[in-house]
Amino acid sequence: MKSDFLFGAIADDDTGASDLAGMLAEQGLRTLLVIDLPSIDDLAEWSRGYDAIVLAEGTRNLPAADAVLQTQGALQLLSRYRPRILQIKYCSTFDSTIEGNIGQTIEAAMHALDVDFTIALPALPVNGRTTYLGHHFVHHQLLSDSPMRSHPLTPMTNPNVVGFLSCQTKIKVGLAAYTDVAAGHEQLKRRFDELRTQEVGIAVVDCLDDVHLETICRAASDLRLITGSSAFGIKMPSIWRERGWVIEKPEAFQRGVDARSPLGCLIVAGSCSVATQRQNEWLEKEGVPVEPIDVRLLLDHEFDRDSLIRRVCKRVAEGQHCLIASTAIASEVEEVQKRATEKGLTIPSLGQMISQALSHLVLQILETQPASGLIMAGGETSGAMCRRLQLAALHVGRNIEPGVPLCFSLGRFQFPVVLKSGNFGSDDFYGKALKAISSH
Repeated sequence: MKSDFLFGAIADDDTGASDLAGMLAEQGLRTLLVIDLPSIDDLAEWSRGYDAIVLAEGTRNLPAADAVLQTQGALQLLSRYRPRILQIKYCSTFDSTIEGNIGQTIEAAMHALDVDFTIALPALPVNGRTTYLGHHFVHHQLLSDSPMRSHPLTPMTNPNVVGFLSCQTKIKVGLAAYTDVAAGHEQLKRRFDELRTQEVGIAVVDCLDDVHLETICRAASDLRLITGSSAFGIKMPSIWRERGWVIEKPEAFQRGVDARSPLGCLIVAGSCSVATQRQNEWLEKEGVPVEPIDVRLLLDHEFDRDSLIRRVCKRVAEGQHCLIASTAIASEVEEVQKRATEKGLTIPSLGQMISQALSHLVLQILETQPASGLIMAGGETSGAMCRRLQLAALHVGRNIEPGVPLCFSLGRFQFPVVLKSGNFGSDDFYGKALKAISSH
């Protein structure tokens, strides 16, 4: 049966969707990123001419049952278009909790597609995420020793992916260790078959470098369902080309912006990660105005939003870029979380409230003063803003840095958009992103 497009993916947050989409676009696949579940008619209109469709479903911090329902709905929609390969995409730091949602969404996808075996590949060597003997590392640190251990919503204190994933699903989880990977793709396929005979349904695969990644993608290239990081988007496209699955044709969509635009860009950083804090500091040293926002005040009705909005709008209208940044440090985050739990709020619901308040602030700014582009840092921040701004779908361009492409919104605000995971990017990433927007 002919496929309408080659590859479909369901990502658990918007920056993760952008990460995968950027990897695919970098390899020359015409790629569309869609926010939430669109109507059948909208997706039919948007997806014409594309090779890959990535749905950003924002399920990472939903209750597990809600995440499963949303994943099932996304699978039903994508299945109408008969893609050859489907992926459940999650973060290369395996962001999750004991309750979910990675295991549950993989299980839901396996049942929906009637497959009894898939792989889990959280590794992304190009960004320093590797897996060895089933244990996950971030830049040579065990996940539990990395800055992810103090993530405000999904603190990662267990680096054992096999054990951690086993807590989230009834499907048996096993390991394809680095020795089988290093022996080549035929040996790795034999290991997959061996795991199947042991009734393993999900195989966590070790991966230390790009050579391993190539081997894994070749061994997994006949699977209907794959799960993991954006690493698949780096190596799979060349395999698909070898098989004649990618039909080369003109760009599906081209949209430029006037590089002479007199308006400034808006940068919004809701992440409190170490990487984003360094990027914020770099931008401030470059002379870009910064509007710091204390998360302890953001939800306060007495917070002076009007003055902040006027200052930001004035700067953007005058052609200045402007950064709105959360000032939260670990102790402040703990303080806010403690107050919230005392009021009966869960940590995920608090995070959602903060992201929603920040996104509403950005909406008020853009409704008052257009900008030449929008850069967002942080998964929760990006997810809330993409939905509040009704960006709908994004045409995905080439990567600014690995995992962070320049996109163009097809929705209400049609301008360049950059969605950056809090943990991604070099110190001067914002400078690269601003240059990409101005020269597109």
